[in-house]
Amino acid sequence: MSEPGNRIFNVLHVVSRLPVGGVENMLLKVVRGYDKKRFNVSVCCIKEGGDIADELIRSGHKVDVLNKMKGRGFDWSAVYALYKLLKRENIHVLRTHQYHANLYGRLAGILAGVPVMVPSFHSSYKSPNEPKIHRRCLNRLLAFFSDKLVAVSNTVASDIMRYDGVNAKKIKVNYNGIVMDKFNQDTPKQEAGRLMNIPVHSLLVGTTGRLKEEKGHKILLSAVSGLEAISVAIAGDGPLRAELRGLADRLKVDCTFTGQLSPEKIPLFLNSLDIFCFPSLWGGFPTALIEAMAAGLPVVASDIPSNREVLADTGIFVPRGDEEALAKTIKMLIDDPSLRNELGGKARERSKSFSIGNTVKTYENLFGDILKKKRLM
Repeated sequence: MSEPGNRIFNVLHVVSRLPVGGVENMLLKVVRGYDKKRFNVSVCCIKEGGDIADELIRSGHKVDVLNKMKGRGFDWSAVYALYKLLKRENIHVLRTHQYHANLYGRLAGILAGVPVMVPSFHSSYKSPNEPKIHRRCLNRLLAFFSDKLVAVSNTVASDIMRYDGVNAKKIKVNYNGIVMDKFNQDTPKQEAGRLMNIPVHSLLVGTTGRLKEEKGHKILLSAVSGLEAISVAIAGDGPLRAELRGLADRLKVDCTFTGQLSPEKIPLFLNSLDIFCFPSLWGGFPTALIEAMAAGLPVVASDIPSNREVLADTGIFVPRGDEEALAKTIKMLIDDPSLRNELGGKARERSKSFSIGNTVKTYENLFGDILKKKRLM
């Protein structure tokens, strides 16, 4: 790897593992977007790899898998393995993601004397319970050794300040982004539905996201159960899949479960929809909302801070967990095609503020500012 004098800096992203998921998909896009003339980027999975790790390797990026964190207790061997990797690869900028990688990565970074450490926080802290006290203490302590803490939304930044006691000046908000061109598809709705094996014989309401409690899928199914001439499509997989299938059957909701979709298939899935619904109960940053907005879909979402931060005035909000309000809003959109078109156009225009190019450029500028301040460039 290159020395600092050549003005190419070695950046290492550390995560626990890399299956298909929101944080993981975002890391893939960011890593691919760096300016190769300025940054030499590699990735480390502490626990295991996954589909996104394989994708990174196929696209020519170096990925180390340490196979650590296999037990329930703290794994000091993970710190040591990371320490050796950081020294061997002469890492100048250490980027870590989520609690465990932020913990192990920063400890190893301190021991290895990494010049720049920038941990990322992708999720709201209250989900739904408040964070454990030992996590708050560790985050607060390790913040002193971090050059900047990146929060993916103002919602997450507020949690870092409130629960970890970190000063606002230490935090940088950088929104996640998407590759806009992928969502400018002109595949007709009927054709998109056929390609996705989704029956399109009525208006289609859909959503994307891991099948977990916080995504609010149960609320969506209950809300549409009393509506006529409407079908539902849910993209994603997770621990609630069997339960949600059973609920859809009991409520007699015409619902298609696509399973986990690759990032390349998400735009096609969105093209098959008429309305995008995002009834999440909590969250850090709703990338799924941006993708739906970029596809030009009218959006109805739960009124939680992270959703409102992204959607602003380009969609319709309903109180979190309110099935009746959600049903009324969906019915209103069904009955008013002109409103659907108006909201879809406004959403698409706002989505342009969340491009992956903006996200990556903000990171690159942040690294450059820190490196200059430390007289490393």
